[in-house]
Amino acid sequence: MRNFEWNVALTVDVPTMDEEHQQVLRLCDDLQRAMMAGAPTPDVHSVVDGLVIHVAQHFSHEERDMRRTGYAQYQWHRRQHHAASSKLRVMERRIRRGDRDAAIELLDFLSAWLADHVRLADRMLGAHLRNYQRALVARAS
Repeated sequence: MRNFEWNVALTVDVPTMDEEHQQVLRLCDDLQRAMMAGAPTPDVHSVVDGLVIHVAQHFSHEERDMRRTGYAQYQWHRRQHHAASSKLRVMERRIRRGDRDAAIELLDFLSAWLADHVRLADRMLGAHLRNYQRALVARAS
């Protein structure tokens, strides 16, 4: 069983990002629980729909903040989002066709990808956003 529990190792110290990451983890955990309980296909589809929507919104929020603040690693970070989104869409299509193994593959992928992405790319972005905010405050003083 994969661990989709929030812990301090995943914090990026940007409250909105941390809250959205927590929601992604909750949705992953919901999917894992549904699969373990043998939930009916419509229930699994509903959880996957929520996960896909929330991930897309989260990536959009991060990318907006990167553009707004002139983040130098924007293209690199965006490519990571694009690759994950592509994988998510492929798995979603398979799940929609009734392939329950695809849901397990999706959970395996997200478990590894989230741990890596949050701990490196999102922490770098978090540091940038905090420094950007500090600079704004310093200029206003």
